Amino acid sequence: MAFVPEAPGIKVSIEVNGSTAQEYDDQDGPQGEDRDIAYQRSDKYVESKDDAHFAIVYEVTQNGGWLDHESALSFCLSVDGDSKDSVVWEAYKTHRGSTWRHSVPGQRVASAHSGMESIRKFKFSKVTTVDDMSKERVSKDIKAAKSLGTIRVLVYSIRVLGTSGVGSGFAASRGANFEIAEKALKGKAVSHGTSFTDGGLVPEVRRVTVHYNHDKKPIMAFNFKYRDRDALHKELVIPRSPTPQGIDRLSEAEIRRLAAERLDDMNQARRSPTMKRENKGPVIKRENAEFYDLTEEPAKREWKKVKIDNNREAIDLTDD
Repeated sequence: MAFVPEAPGIKVSIEVNGSTAQEYDDQDGPQGEDRDIAYQRSDKYVESKDDAHFAIVYEVTQNGGWLDHESALSFCLSVDGDSKDSVVWEAYKTHRGSTWRHSVPGQRVASAHSGMESIRKFKFSKVTTVDDMSKERVSKDIKAAKSLGTIRVLVYSIRVLGTSGVGSGFAASRGANFEIAEKALKGKAVSHGTSFTDGGLVPEVRRVTVHYNHDKKPIMAFNFKYRDRDALHKELVIPRSPTPQGIDRLSEAEIRRLAAERLDDMNQARRSPTMKRENKGPVIKRENAEFYDLTEEPAKREWKKVKIDNNREAIDLTDD
């Protein structure tokens, strides 16, 4: 929820399909005169989704400090550059420490039913671009695209003077055309604009007459740019998901091809002839490299005989 550090008791958020949208810092913020439109400013991005409904939520918590000196605040909403709603917070209706919360799901407009108003709910609609280079078309679309994709809430310090009737006092907006000449966007990654759907009937609201303090200069401005996820990536608001590693980044066709090649290699290995190896016994290493052939018949040796006493014969074992 966006807030200004100097005034933490005031917060503004965007709900998309009933859930609070995550906010991302907008380092650039509004340009030109809009930068100094208020004393304090908060600049954020939120993610938009095709055909999703959204609402703007205000909160004021009275925790002491400067809010004790304010009798009332006015919250004025504009979407895509057009005023859509305003609401007043009065201090005496909020006890110290408690929080006042108000949601704006759409624009209130007059209806044919007495005491009731119609509500036209806010919805994100896709922007499409065309290659129309005509000067008239580009000039017209530049004006339309200037505030497209923006939500702004200006907070004023006021004093309520009295009531002035009932009803919101806002006229129904004409349906917007979100087909924009590409040249008119000037490179901006604008993905959505705001359209409206029927939200049924709601009771009329009380209107008041007010005096604006501080020479009618807002004390705070809450600026939101809404973009789809792809546009947030293009504008470097959020980083892209890291590139998957290994097999995760391969297509199914590539995985099948690699598997087929591996299977062919395995089949080829099975079909290749193999050399039969003979089992060998252990080899004994000797200090002197001397080997004996034990497979041949030993050579027959002639022994030398000598005569000894009494004409007896003996074998001479001393002869090599």
